[in-house]
Amino acid sequence: MTDMASEQACPGTCNRHYREAHEAFRQALADYDPLDPETSRPLPPDIQPWPGDPWCGRCKSRIRETLAELDDLAALLMATADGHRGSGLDSERVSGTSTAMSPSQAGDDLEELTSMLRGWEDAYRDLRDWPSLARRGHLASAVTTCIAWLTLHLDEIITAPFAEDFGTEILKWHREFTNKAKAGQRTLRKPLRCPRCQMLLLTWTEGDSHVICGNPDCGTHIPLAEYEAEVDRRGTALARGELEQEVA
Repeated sequence: MTDMASEQACPGTCNRHYREAHEAFRQALADYDPLDPETSRPLPPDIQPWPGDPWCGRCKSRIRETLAELDDLAALLMATADGHRGSGLDSERVSGTSTAMSPSQAGDDLEELTSMLRGWEDAYRDLRDWPSLARRGHLASAVTTCIAWLTLHLDEIITAPFAEDFGTEILKWHREFTNKAKAGQRTLRKPLRCPRCQMLLLTWTEGDSHVICGNPDCGTHIPLAEYEAEVDRRGTALARGELEQEVA
């Protein structure tokens, strides 16, 4: 069992509201003028974080799932690739390198994914003082076998000294490959009215950074974080009886 004294706030999305509340408090504290009699010193938020070591149980499960799904995402990306490099934003690399690019953007992305996974395998092998693998890819693809190896040792990797960086990078690559492969993206209707046209036509496509109004005469784009903050504000006001159900 993990010693509770050694636990910290999990770096995952489970603590998004906790981090936002403390960032807002730090900003309010910086803006506070003790000489202004009209204001009072801001109070720290009473929201408690989900603890982790460094990840909480829910985020550990998510990292395990996303690591496994990277194999499918790599296959989907290669299956939908046309063998030609795009232009503009389509030709951006997952992470910048100085190596020459191949004619296929998908091929470069797969090569960088393989390099990232091998890097984490090597990091854990170094931690355990295990020898590096001479070669990989003769039994299955390098991505598949590397993911399988990392999954086998994931319970130890996810609590290793580099566990936070490992989990953060796996989640980041999963998001990027999901977007590149256009996989698992749903368009969901959002319940609030558009602040501009007041119509109930707001939608959000998974992976996008904005909520969009479907009214062709409006087309308002609202930052996702701004929309979620408004939902939270209205939910709190409704629970306190400060907002009518119809308005909320």
